[in-house]
Amino acid sequence: MMNRYDPLGPAFLRMGRRDPGEAACALWWSGSGIRTRVDCTRFEVEATAGDDEFIPWLAVTLDGAPVARFPLRPGTHRYSVLGVLEKGTAHELAILRDTQPTDGDSGPLVLNAVYTDGEPKAPAPRSRLVEFIGDSLTVGEGTVGDEGGQEWRMVYISNQFAFPTLAAEALKAEKRVIALGGWGAYLAFDGDPNRAIGKIYDRLCPLVPGGDIPYDFAAQRPADAVVINLGTNDGSAMNLLEGEAREAALSAFEDSAVALLAQVRAHNPDSHIIWAYGLCGTGMAAHACRAVECRRTEGDERVSYLALDDCDGSVGSRSHPSRASHIRAARQIAEAIGALH
Repeated sequence: MMNRYDPLGPAFLRMGRRDPGEAACALWWSGSGIRTRVDCTRFEVEATAGDDEFIPWLAVTLDGAPVARFPLRPGTHRYSVLGVLEKGTAHELAILRDTQPTDGDSGPLVLNAVYTDGEPKAPAPRSRLVEFIGDSLTVGEGTVGDEGGQEWRMVYISNQFAFPTLAAEALKAEKRVIALGGWGAYLAFDGDPNRAIGKIYDRLCPLVPGGDIPYDFAAQRPADAVVINLGTNDGSAMNLLEGEAREAALSAFEDSAVALLAQVRAHNPDSHIIWAYGLCGTGMAAHACRAVECRRTEGDERVSYLALDDCDGSVGSRSHPSRASHIRAARQIAEAIGALH
């Protein structure tokens, strides 16, 4: 018999940014969701999604490994996410938002209920939590589909195969993501200064209705490490500028990077902060390094720079780094975090 469970209940471990006072299990950002441990033959979820152009996708992992991803239908529907397992073995099951939010969303993706013929129990939280801040690389744009897939659609974006998930799994860590394709530390890919992550970092998820509220850092588990992967879109914007305008923008990027590091430090006083850059171009490397060194000269010794291997032409859909490139980046990040004391 299938029993109904509340995903906000004690049988489920929440993942990702959230409002502690919310009445519904809203999944705002990539990789947000629920995790449980259950011995069952079937597992279903009831979810609500808006009738939006960029419909969100859900992902399912079993014992940490990806087993499914699928787009949701507009409205409230019940989905079978796991079926025909054998009773007698408990598995760790996670239901995750696999795609990023957009400023056209009518609301967050919401998990209303869970149905299963087993008895879910919350797994123990992992000993380490890593927060990832970034852009399309961090949300996994290009990690599904082949090189011919160039439309900007959610089918080509997957949290499951992006370096934050791969690094977190390698570290046996929890993860938290705030990342948006096209955004930068100072300028978006098209030169828009309003789409800088620092402008929204203190808010829950201001792009989406209901999410433009202060993010309650104190009520959330603190991050052991914060990985910032920004600069790629800033670099694209710099290519649109020349002469004094470009020099001024480069200086402003460094100032914005220093300010972002200070902002992240203010909310994560004990975390190690790593600016990881280089997966898709190195044009902003020297400037990101200077921002990190500026923080260190100001006395913040728990800030460092990590040069990621360039994808070197290994691309998937949307002309973005391939899965192989993400695997390499994840290995570098996991090794850097694992070496911290």
